[in-house]
Amino acid sequence: MIRLRSGIARWLSAALMLLPILLHAATVEDLYETTQPVEGSQDAAFAKALETVLVRVSGQRDAPARVGAALANPRSYVQRYGITQENVLQVGFDDVSIERLLIEAGLPIWGRERPTVLVVLNLEELGGAWLSGDAPPMDKDRIARAAHWRGLPLLWGSIDSQDASLLSMGASPALVQIAERNGANAILVGRGRRDALHWILASRDGVSDASGTLEDGIHLAADTFARLFAAEGASLSQVNLEVSGITNLDAYASTLNYLESLTLVRAVAVEQVAADTLRLRLAVRGDARTLQRAIALDDRLIASGDSAGATLAFRYQP
Repeated sequence: MIRLRSGIARWLSAALMLLPILLHAATVEDLYETTQPVEGSQDAAFAKALETVLVRVSGQRDAPARVGAALANPRSYVQRYGITQENVLQVGFDDVSIERLLIEAGLPIWGRERPTVLVVLNLEELGGAWLSGDAPPMDKDRIARAAHWRGLPLLWGSIDSQDASLLSMGASPALVQIAERNGANAILVGRGRRDALHWILASRDGVSDASGTLEDGIHLAADTFARLFAAEGASLSQVNLEVSGITNLDAYASTLNYLESLTLVRAVAVEQVAADTLRLRLAVRGDARTLQRAIALDDRLIASGDSAGATLAFRYQP
């Protein structure tokens, strides 16, 4: 069971607002592509591949059960495919068709821009040392396979003696600092035996935990971030955005290109340019808070703290 500790989350957010740390999200390019061994009929392999993509794009593990009869005709959503000499199906699904299917089923859409998660393990079988990039390949492979299935970007970093002390204490702000020092948005810490681990996920959005296997840690992270970043695709919200620090044409173009590249953003309209401030109106999936979280994953626009009313305020980061 996943448990969200809201009190810790509020304290964590307040403490981290004082830290001038730049974050680095990842863009998952292969959300709509997957491979699937053909163990029976090709139709069964196509159906299994479609199930994988539905889970990955929606962020919901029960997505295949909720789309109904669509799984009976998976080829109608295929854009391209091939069969390797090893009898493995390589398939790319049409993103527009997949999103339409999810919307019709009342499922959200989790965009390509996703938090990067630093994974740290402390395994009793290995003497209780804190490991990340130097974790055993077999453990990293199990975790990586689950992460690929969920579309969750992982990072394996370096843990020094100071980090090990902080990890042992388990103080949430310190955990997030370890993640960000390694260039990640969040940290996923698993401690215990391989199939009986206690997992903690910490990010600027809060802290959650769960117990289970190596794969269950990935499900904790993916389920948590899907709730935060996935948005209903059936309707659009209008969000006002103000970006200061726009001192030249490059800053202007970079800001517009970045906002237009976000999966949540469906349209960008320039309302006003005054001095070094650009005022925009965006049509977005989800709401202003979802957009704010998505922008906070990267370091290109920094929240200025001047947000007022329905307008989100940021400063351009060269």
